[in-house]
Amino acid sequence: MTLRAVLLDLGGPVLDEEAEYEGWEASVVCALAAEGVTVPPAEFARELGAAIARCDPDAHLSAVWSFVRPDVDRFRRIRGAFRDQRRAFVENPRGVAVRPEAREAIPTLAARYPLAIAANQPKTVLSQLEEAGLLGHFRWRRVSEGMGIGKPSPLFFRMILDGLGVSAEEAVMVGDRLDFDVFPARLVGMRAVRVRVGLYAGQEPISPLHVPDLTLATLAELPAALASLG
Repeated sequence: MTLRAVLLDLGGPVLDEEAEYEGWEASVVCALAAEGVTVPPAEFARELGAAIARCDPDAHLSAVWSFVRPDVDRFRRIRGAFRDQRRAFVENPRGVAVRPEAREAIPTLAARYPLAIAANQPKTVLSQLEEAGLLGHFRWRRVSEGMGIGKPSPLFFRMILDGLGVSAEEAVMVGDRLDFDVFPARLVGMRAVRVRVGLYAGQEPISPLHVPDLTLATLAELPAALASLG
């Protein structure tokens, strides 16, 4: 079926969030230390990588549990500190930047297809896209905070498709995560493209529905690659 719309994740393909994830890891290691659990950063990174590889949706907390089990109370305190750190970062997202390839690819894509943001992000990220001159290229400009629901809920994707006025079969989801982008998109009947960048590049498919139609190394490859999808 002819491709009529492109849904695009932000974190990963469009936004370089390495600084954010590094901050998350550092905060968790500090929270563990505050609870009397000394974990070398490299060791935590290995546990986190293993959780990511198996598509654990709570990878950071899964890694925490591996060091504190079976102490549920200690886990809950660390989880609270981690969530506080994440909220603080949302209010002041230091170091998160629009990738250079996204600045070039998005206008090219918008000239060919209606574009939709499909991202679990706070509404403040829209101003960052505006400053980069990219927000105007999107027909659907709502993020999860403005929608009242987020990925991986299939409803999140159905709302966007309804907003664009296209069927699932006429759209493709482009993102960096197999669990939050590829799987739910394919579940609702969309095609899916994985951009293998950032923290979740190490994910491995855990079911046939976690296998993307295409895998790219960078968003710069997307305009040419979509021609093969119709």
